[in-house]
Amino acid sequence: MNVLLLLSMFAASSWGLKFSFTNNTELEIFRRQKLTMNCSSDEEIEWLIPNDSNAVIKHVSSYEASIEVNRTTKCDSGDYICRSKYNKNQFARIRIHVTGLRYSFKNGDYIIVKLGQEFNATCSDEGGVNWSSPPDSSAFVKKISLFEETIVFDGSALSDSGDYICQSKTYPREVVSFYIYVDGEV
Repeated sequence: MNVLLLLSMFAASSWGLKFSFTNNTELEIFRRQKLTMNCSSDEEIEWLIPNDSNAVIKHVSSYEASIEVNRTTKCDSGDYICRSKYNKNQFARIRIHVTGLRYSFKNGDYIIVKLGQEFNATCSDEGGVNWSSPPDSSAFVKKISLFEETIVFDGSALSDSGDYICQSKTYPREVVSFYIYVDGEV
C-alpha cells in the first residue's frame, strides 16, 4: 500500500504553501493558520488525530480523506496519522507543532554583554511583533520579514542595560522578554 500524505497550509491573508511529506515528518506552524492534510491510498484508510485537536475529517471516499483545521491553536499540535484500515503497519505520520511567538533567546533570560559588544535577538509571530526597550537604549529594530524582527545592538552601551520585551501584534497577545546587563569593566 502506498499512503500519500499532502499538507497544505494557508494563512488568513490567503498566501499559501503546499508540501508533500513522507512518513515521520515534523512541521512547525504559527497558530491561527488554516491547515489541510490530504491522504489517499489504494486501500481503505482512516485518520488518527490528537485528542484535543479541532480537526474535522472529511471523507471523499474510503480511499481518500482530508483533515481541516480552520484556525490552528496549540491544541492542534501532535501526531496526525493516516493508515490502512486493515494493515495497521502501513501509515504516514506527520507531527505538527503549532506555535505562537518564536524567539532566539530564553524567555526571562538575564544576558550579560561586554561594553561595545554586538548582540542581536530575534522574535517573530504570524501577525508581526512589537519590541519595547529601555528609554535610553541605543538598540534599534531591524525588520527581517513581515513576521520577524531583530533587535540589534551594534556596540552595546551602558544605557542598553534593562528589559527588552517582544509582544505579538495579534490576539492572543503573547509576551516574551529578557534582561540585558552591559558590563562596563574592561
